Amino acid sequence: MSKPDFKTLGFSFFSSNFETCGGVSSPSRPSPSKLSSTVTVLRALDSDQPTLISPDMSSPSSHANNNDLLSEEVKVQTSVGKKRTETQRSSSDHQLKPRKKLSQSSDIRQYFVPKDDDKESTNRTRNDIGRCELFKAYQESSEDKALTSGNPTSLKCDQDEFIRTVSEMIVLSGLPFSFVESEGFRRFCHNVIPMYEDVSRQTVAKDIAVMYLQEKSFLKVMFSVNKMRVSLTTDIWEAPTTSSSYMVVTAYWIDANWELQKRIISFKPVLDKKGETIARRLIECLDEWGIEKVFTVTVNNAEGNDDEALTLFQDAMRLKGANALVKDGDFLRMRCCGHIVNLLVKDSMEHVSDSIVAVRNAVKYVQSSLSRIKSFEFRIETGKVPKGNLSLDSVTEWNSTYLMLVAALKLRVAFDKMLGEDKLYGKYFLEIEEETGEKRVGPPVSATWDEVERLVTFLGIFFNCTVESSERKAAASSKGYSEIATIDWNLIKLSNNVDEEVRKEATSIKDKFEKYWDGLININPLVIVASVFDPRKKMKFTSLCFDRLHGKDSLESKNLTLSITSVMRHLYEEYTIMLDKQSQSDDAAIQSDHRGSEQSGECDGYISSDYLYKEMINEMRKEQAGKELDDYLMEKAEPWCSGSDYDVLSWWKRNSPNYPILSELARDVLAIQMSSFAHESAFCTSGRVLDPYKSSLTPYTTEALICTQQWLRTSLQSEPPLANLEQMFEELDFQESLDPRKQPSWLLRSSCN
Repeated sequence: MSKPDFKTLGFSFFSSNFETCGGVSSPSRPSPSKLSSTVTVLRALDSDQPTLISPDMSSPSSHANNNDLLSEEVKVQTSVGKKRTETQRSSSDHQLKPRKKLSQSSDIRQYFVPKDDDKESTNRTRNDIGRCELFKAYQESSEDKALTSGNPTSLKCDQDEFIRTVSEMIVLSGLPFSFVESEGFRRFCHNVIPMYEDVSRQTVAKDIAVMYLQEKSFLKVMFSVNKMRVSLTTDIWEAPTTSSSYMVVTAYWIDANWELQKRIISFKPVLDKKGETIARRLIECLDEWGIEKVFTVTVNNAEGNDDEALTLFQDAMRLKGANALVKDGDFLRMRCCGHIVNLLVKDSMEHVSDSIVAVRNAVKYVQSSLSRIKSFEFRIETGKVPKGNLSLDSVTEWNSTYLMLVAALKLRVAFDKMLGEDKLYGKYFLEIEEETGEKRVGPPVSATWDEVERLVTFLGIFFNCTVESSERKAAASSKGYSEIATIDWNLIKLSNNVDEEVRKEATSIKDKFEKYWDGLININPLVIVASVFDPRKKMKFTSLCFDRLHGKDSLESKNLTLSITSVMRHLYEEYTIMLDKQSQSDDAAIQSDHRGSEQSGECDGYISSDYLYKEMINEMRKEQAGKELDDYLMEKAEPWCSGSDYDVLSWWKRNSPNYPILSELARDVLAIQMSSFAHESAFCTSGRVLDPYKSSLTPYTTEALICTQQWLRTSLQSEPPLANLEQMFEELDFQESLDPRKQPSWLLRSSCN
């Protein structure tokens, strides 16, 4: 027979009897007779030797309770004493007092894992934790929590930090200052932060002005210390509510860590758009920021005075020194590729504007009521057309028009069935529009759909190139020539199409495209040089592009190849001279310091050889300098990884020690911008428009908001790329799924329940 476990069975038996007897903690205790009997039972359970126990004791069920068991005269062999009768019991064996209610467990217990048999006191633990510095720090930090177990507690709220956070939200989201005084915002703050103090619009405006001045001061110091060469972009914003115009100037450069930096450095009103005004604003901007070296200026092609403005700007920059411009400004002007694309799209859409309006009206009819939606869905089912969603476009964003036309073309059969079967659909296009006073354009017929289909073919070329350029903002210039060549290749292909209308349209667009670039042969060579600095392409890819555009081994292709090679060598030679002069200037400063140290240490008779060592390094660098360009062009190109976003700047960061001079040229070339506006405005056909809220502010406050917003977004890296067509359709499907009119009936019933 196995030995019973005293710790479980025996202690449980003891506990049950002690509690049944109403035992309490010391000083009260059970009578000796009860204690004697209980101890005997425990020993019996814990011993291998048989113990004489009364049959009545061995069967607890034969007694009403343990008091009856202990009250009997039981003959038991025990070391405590002889048996005692009921009359021999001591006076201490009276009715026990009820047990005191245990005090509530200490708060310290919540920091430990509880155990069933843990009866020890927590006094010592409490004292130890009371002296613990880490626990004191934890208690202090816990006071900062707003809610504990659903109950509000004391909260330490830094009002200045709260105001700064609200100011950043106002700037990043483009909200008006009055937003902080709105009922919705104040209700939100009072619910989340019970001790919230109301903030006024004046407080937020002051804080934003402070943010602007602090960041501007930091940038000025950076420009004055680093003295980097920048590439600029200029654009004109319109404020329709005040009939004012603003000129924005943005600086781009690649920092020491080989990361592309972008900062808006000016957003000031201009009275006119004359070349003299634009040039003066540019010079004033550079003087204000202490910028002394400029590589290129990307300008909008809409204004015919760009040439005059850049000529005046070039003359003014020459006065700043020989290094202010590269090659005396021969490559200063860069045309805005994004604006050229928008001009071509706008021209193409104007030719078929009636067809676009007809499709827009058809989509508007379908989406105007639930009955029309059901009628259209019925035609989709009977026409055996895959289901799709329709969306109305924004007349100023041509990518939304492209999305609408692509979606409508997929449902062309359903629209044709609506025209033949739905009388209300036909009557809709006989109505007179209030805006124009003329009959509504439409409905779309076969010729309309053919025109739209041809337009979508051209829009797809421009759309894809625009989206691809926004996906690689780190070195957009390295992709510039590839995009230009891609557009030209597709236009050449379409100009040989069997469809005569397609051929005519493609030829017309191609001629305009080359005209905007002053002819692809006369394009700014830096556009092509930037492509050569992509280590996956180098000169071989450029030569293949020339062969593809102008014919293999053609005279134009050979001349372009020789011209680009010559430009790169001239640029490399100029950078070699500039860096050599800079090195000599640094060496002269070091030599001056060295002479001073020699004079001060003349008494010691010690002459250092560090200067000779530096001279040796400079001579070796000059000997190696002439080989950098040839080595780079002759080395094998990097492998092309399809579908991956290759980082050109990371490659130059890793290999800049191998090309100390060429890497400095690449740093400036890869910072060139192919477009003068931000990528979020790439599809805008109406130019940049200032919203009515900012138009009502003072020019200084408007500049502070625009600049601070861009600076914050750059620091947060919150400029996502443009959505491609697939992503746009996914967003459209999601928006349509929120419409309860288009939900299945069983889903609506379940949501109501």
